[in-house]
Amino acid sequence: MTENTMLEHALKYAAAGIACLALVQNGKIPLKHPLQPSGSKSATTDKETLTKIFTDHPDANVGIACGDSFVAVDIDGREGEEAVILAGLKLPDCRTHRTPRGFHILLEPDTQLDQTAGLFTKVDVRTGKSNGYLVAPPSVVDGKKYEVFKNLPLGRWDELVEYTKANKQPSRPRTGDTTGWGDVGQPGWVATLLSEGAPQGQRANSAARLAGYLNSKHIPMDVARQLMQPFRLACSPAMDERELDQTIQSIYRYVPAEDVFVSAELSAPVVDQSVANRRTIRWADEDLISELSRITDNSSGLHCRILFRTHTDAIYGPVRLNLLSSSSRESLIRQLRTRTKEVNWSMALDQITNLVSTSLDDAGSGIDMRYFKPSDEKQGWAIRPFLQDKSASLVFGTGGEGKSTLVIAMLLSKASGRAFIPGIDPGAPAGVMFCDWEDNETQFYQTCSALLAGMDMTFDDLLMPVVYRHFAGALADYSDTISDEIARHRIEVLAIDSLVASSGSEHSPNDAEAARVWHQVVSSFGIASIGITHIAKSSANKDGTPYGSVYYFNLARSIFQCSREVESEHSSVLAVAHRKGNNTGIMKTMGLRADFESDEFDRATKITYSEADLNTTEVLATKLSVTDRILYLIKDRAMEPKEITEELDIPSNTVRQALLRAKERGLVILLPTGQYTANPEDVTNQTP
Repeated sequence: MTENTMLEHALKYAAAGIACLALVQNGKIPLKHPLQPSGSKSATTDKETLTKIFTDHPDANVGIACGDSFVAVDIDGREGEEAVILAGLKLPDCRTHRTPRGFHILLEPDTQLDQTAGLFTKVDVRTGKSNGYLVAPPSVVDGKKYEVFKNLPLGRWDELVEYTKANKQPSRPRTGDTTGWGDVGQPGWVATLLSEGAPQGQRANSAARLAGYLNSKHIPMDVARQLMQPFRLACSPAMDERELDQTIQSIYRYVPAEDVFVSAELSAPVVDQSVANRRTIRWADEDLISELSRITDNSSGLHCRILFRTHTDAIYGPVRLNLLSSSSRESLIRQLRTRTKEVNWSMALDQITNLVSTSLDDAGSGIDMRYFKPSDEKQGWAIRPFLQDKSASLVFGTGGEGKSTLVIAMLLSKASGRAFIPGIDPGAPAGVMFCDWEDNETQFYQTCSALLAGMDMTFDDLLMPVVYRHFAGALADYSDTISDEIARHRIEVLAIDSLVASSGSEHSPNDAEAARVWHQVVSSFGIASIGITHIAKSSANKDGTPYGSVYYFNLARSIFQCSREVESEHSSVLAVAHRKGNNTGIMKTMGLRADFESDEFDRATKITYSEADLNTTEVLATKLSVTDRILYLIKDRAMEPKEITEELDIPSNTVRQALLRAKERGLVILLPTGQYTANPEDVTNQTP
């Protein structure tokens, strides 16, 4: 996407009389900018204003404001399309935008449709009331693109207007206009928070509860952000805008529960099921949260560890529970009633059991390939060639090989925008986080300081946050904590040291479930991650494998093996071998020299990486491919296959096959004497 793409489209919308605003990169929330101080209320058609905003933020998404310009019908996915068809309506032939899940149909502004949520299942109407807006093409949200599906004029949908008049239903709040909310049973605490805010120390919890309520009412995140603006300003002191945005984004990972029984005694909850064996369920009206972990489904029942709390206080747990056992549930209900009788605990456990049991079997919605269009976004890199965007990588090796230091160097490269490791491209600077199960913050600080000293830098030279946090227990138990840190510091690269320690006590690293939980947890964060782990004892050789279940190897997108050979007291050579690469080729083994300086306590004070030729090492040369070793051997002299076999101690058949493949690729030349020599014109055969 070119630098001015978003600006060009914003100016086109403005020229057509459609007011625009800038949204955060890869998101739906209005961008914070001096020329856009009031979010969607600042939408404009002014060319100079838009040019300034999108020049300052060329990667911002584009939003278009409803109201005087157009009315929109938001059809969300296949369910929304089917609901329109079942109502006997035909989609109008007019301007239509394709969203990641469905369509936006743009109608003329005088269309007699009221803004409403749930017109049909998964069908909403957006008007200018309360400054509604849409994400517009060519914006990208979570890597998925908004596109123009039908480039036609605005249309009319008189058939839908007549249908809504004939089938008018009580509306649910979905706009910034709170007038008449009492008619839909809005609880009093919502109005109180919106008008009075919350004091310092209670703002985050109150914001989370309020966002959970709006989410449970199917209110879109961008609209919820506008609704909560009065709450933010009313807080004492006013809540920081970024903190509010982070809270809303965190809560909107939850999805409103479907097909659960609700009544006046218990509202419909929202549920986070992004991690394989964890569920977090929130009832905003009741100020109730249930956290379930270590969920297992087997012949003896549906087992979990469960606790209940409010946004501020613990209620009960954690305790073990078989959700399918009536006696276990009744016993828990009796205990819960001793803590508070204000909740219908029987109904709450019914909802929990329903949500957990159905979600375990949910394979997701099918995709109608007639309408599917692959994203034209190229595979991005967080740190090339080690970490792809939004993918999980692994680095493994025996103890003391320098794995953790190497990964910390990657993180510092990303946070500073400078390559601490030769041959890598850290891309644009971004926040990074090191999740540590094996060491402490003092050791991490010392390693960072030594690496920075090796680059003649200090912590003051880092452009983005470098966040450290020590953990004990299972990674899955800290998924919410890590998610909060990611949102708070805008983390784009996460490191976990180590996978064995972070698997916890519930699952052995040798269990497939441990690998599955790790992968689902890090995938749920939506950023690049790299896990550090040990080598399997049975494979401490050239082609080693990570310790534990084979599923660690299967699920990781890229895997690197790190090996070390000590040259002197203050110098080592590392071989970083690429063992697996999904969506990428296998790169050549990387040779690095690590030079150290230490203090009187043998603590590293300076660490510097430079390129190293592994062919000159005694042990690590075996980490190179046979072809690379042969090319190095014959680069300055011609040799027969037999001589190469004896020199490298490699089977003759292996040598001959490697020579034939190298000859086909133009890497070597076969002389009339039967000897081989490296092709001097091959630039890939140069010593680093």
